[in-house]
Amino acid sequence: MFPFVLLFRKLRKKLEGAFYGAIASTFIVVIYGTISEFYIENPFNASGIHSLFESLWWVVQTITTVGYGDVPIVSFWGKVNGMFIMLVGIGSLGILTASIGANLVEMNVAAKLGERRIRMKEHVIICNSVEGLTELIEEINNNGMDVVLVDSEDPKLHKVNYSFLKGKCSIERDLDLAGISKSSKIVVLPEKGINDPSSADAKSILTSMVIRKVRGDAYIVAELLKEENRDHALLVGVNEVVVRGSMSTLLLANAVTSPGVSKLMYELLRGDKGNRIREYALESKFRGKKCKEVYDELEREGSAVLAFKSENDLKIRPKGDTIMNWDAVIVIEPNKA
Repeated sequence: MFPFVLLFRKLRKKLEGAFYGAIASTFIVVIYGTISEFYIENPFNASGIHSLFESLWWVVQTITTVGYGDVPIVSFWGKVNGMFIMLVGIGSLGILTASIGANLVEMNVAAKLGERRIRMKEHVIICNSVEGLTELIEEINNNGMDVVLVDSEDPKLHKVNYSFLKGKCSIERDLDLAGISKSSKIVVLPEKGINDPSSADAKSILTSMVIRKVRGDAYIVAELLKEENRDHALLVGVNEVVVRGSMSTLLLANAVTSPGVSKLMYELLRGDKGNRIREYALESKFRGKKCKEVYDELEREGSAVLAFKSENDLKIRPKGDTIMNWDAVIVIEPNKA
């Protein structure tokens, strides 16, 4: 397949260079043919061209090789001019049609190889494939968000919806192709093939730095393998760090010391038992007001406030008389799905 792809791309590049020229020449031929044939043929009563529209009709059916024959050309110079229009017009239209066809095939080939530009909005970009990726994408899909997976190879996951882009998130061009300018969040997972946890974390942190450079306001979530690298990730601009194994360890410990806690947390995060945990941006009307007012309004809507959050601060249910200065609220709410 790959020799065919390389050969096809060389051909497409040659056609691409002639694409705009073919559009211009086809347009010129149509205009020239319409006007010239009208002025040459109109004086002859036996001719089929006595208006600009009839002339345009004849030119279009001629260069498209349809040739109904319902518009006769009777004069010598009209026929000579018609031969010129046929030669130039059919050639220009042929190049134009070939260029369009080549671009359509290229789009199809690029889609299969994961090399096409992603055109989405508010999607989540996931960098690299790891074990448990299906469950991660499923949860994101369940919240109505599109996913773009950027990796060197498509894992071909089933039962989840995602678009695949062949590349690396540490390369600016690949981030651009993944639509980073219109994405909502970027998830950086450890890269496959790096056996040393510290080296894997270093690569994730480097990738996060590139993402932050390309888009300064990107919301970056990074999974690391070692707890001691958390501060380094936060220092380069990662918004949230999840250390692999730390959450499961905490849940296991609570399952022993406080039976039921781990099950409760799992069900709230999954959201499949009637309630779920979600984060929302706080409306501007709450700025400067007391927390109690937020508690009252949200709880009237059926949500229970757990915490407030800003970029570098997380406050678990502050006292009711505390003045609001956070950007987001984390709540337990009924699952609306």
